[in-house]
Amino acid sequence: MAPLLIGPLMAKKRDAIVTFGAVVALYSLITAIAFRDVAPYLHSALLGPPEDNLQDFWNSWYAVTGHLQGAEFFRTNLIKFPEGTTLYYQSFAYPQVFLVWLGTKAIGTDLPHLILLQNLTILISFPLAAVGTFYVVRHVTRNAWSAVVGGYIFAFNPSHVEHTLHHAHVSSIEFIPFFVICYWLALERTGLMWLVGTIVFYALSALSCWYYLFYIGYFVIFHTLYAWVRDGQIPSGRQLLVPALTALGCIVLISPWVVPMIFEAMSGHNVYLGGFNTYVADVLAYFVFPPHHLLGATTGSINRHFTGNAWETTVYLGLANLGLLAWYVSRRKTADWQPLHYAAFGSAFFCVLASGPFLHVFGQSILPLPGVLHAFLPFLKNLRTPSRAIVFVYLFLAIAVAQAMVFLSHRLAMQPIRKYLTLGAICALIVVDFWPAKIDTTPISCTPGDAVIRDDPETDFGVLNLPVGLLNLPGGYIPGNASMAEQVCHHRPIVIANTSHEETQSLSARLEVKDLWLQRKQLIDSKVKYIVLRRKDDAVYRWTK
Repeated sequence: MAPLLIGPLMAKKRDAIVTFGAVVALYSLITAIAFRDVAPYLHSALLGPPEDNLQDFWNSWYAVTGHLQGAEFFRTNLIKFPEGTTLYYQSFAYPQVFLVWLGTKAIGTDLPHLILLQNLTILISFPLAAVGTFYVVRHVTRNAWSAVVGGYIFAFNPSHVEHTLHHAHVSSIEFIPFFVICYWLALERTGLMWLVGTIVFYALSALSCWYYLFYIGYFVIFHTLYAWVRDGQIPSGRQLLVPALTALGCIVLISPWVVPMIFEAMSGHNVYLGGFNTYVADVLAYFVFPPHHLLGATTGSINRHFTGNAWETTVYLGLANLGLLAWYVSRRKTADWQPLHYAAFGSAFFCVLASGPFLHVFGQSILPLPGVLHAFLPFLKNLRTPSRAIVFVYLFLAIAVAQAMVFLSHRLAMQPIRKYLTLGAICALIVVDFWPAKIDTTPISCTPGDAVIRDDPETDFGVLNLPVGLLNLPGGYIPGNASMAEQVCHHRPIVIANTSHEETQSLSARLEVKDLWLQRKQLIDSKVKYIVLRRKDDAVYRWTK
């Protein structure tokens, strides 16, 4: 009997491998096509306009070689010279910077290779997120081609595209769907394999972005409450054990990072920033083309009313997706609504979170929401950009749209030509509606001046970049990030730099900007040897009057 059993098992395993390889290849091809315009510059320019992507590049450089100049990783005076700063709250996307470090072992650490690795490790989130969502959706619909569509919706959602150009950590959504499928299977099946996968992918998500530690926790709470209502009884046994072990296992894995964060917050350091009621999802933003959409120019007057910046307010769900779902709801029978119910309630749950402390309509605060509690609770106060919770809305959206397409396919089963034409047209609309319309880049290169600073035989000195680039000083925010990216060229400590949270007070915070003689004394006493001046027309370093 053994050969009779082994044959089907081997065939099933082979089919699984072929399916995995096919979806990886498909989504990788889509990613390559979507970002084809920037492909020639992947070794010389960072994805996105000059903004936090410059700081993310510094994060990768620091993880690869910069930290070797100090005694410990999470304490450095390379930035905020001379006092330095701690980096527990810095926006490291740890899995991403690990991949950069791993890549340098093969191709080296020179500037073009660092830029290439930075870009590729960010872009890889697209095919990986799509593959994970493929398995999530297929688990619900039992249909492979609809799962392909679902994978595209989640991975290429406009919010992910926007954050890819600005925030490496927020764009690292690739582990979330793998967590979800492992979590579902851990609840359904005995054994440890799926539970271990759940904990590992939870930890990887949390290490990618601090926000995802909480958002995944909220997903676990939602799923538990949903199961309670659906089944009409309080969860027990494995339904309680899996969530508890998932949370405990994740905390244990990331404790070397989280525990110092807790002590730092308890010590009185300033680890919290504002923005709770600014960087939120506006109700209209779900339906209005975002600025970088193919038709974004037609809705510019509406987008300008939303609070926060363009990439944080991008929560567009897609008119093609919403139109299909509206049709699906109007035609669906009352039986077998569970997948749609699950996706609808899950989307609503995370839309509330993404809305922040108040419901925003056309930029105006309308109604208080539970998110107002985040402003008063320790650690949850770090979730100062509520709109990022939209990531789970897109996952539920992928499930709902895929379910609708399966339903449509069944309705048109007796009309094959009409079926394929209709499904093909809908898929095309979905793809176009989420297609990346504009990909900005930031060229990075070293100057002869950087070489002079780098080759200076002295060791104990710092560099001041002007104009000053801090939020509370003239010059704005971006130059501080640009100074960090420039440090990759000269490797010397810099005075002005931006960190995700201002845990310590350094020269950058008390630097005199009006009395130049006092400023001169400050710089001499602090061993600042070089002052780097940028031209007034520089695209990144912008002077104010």
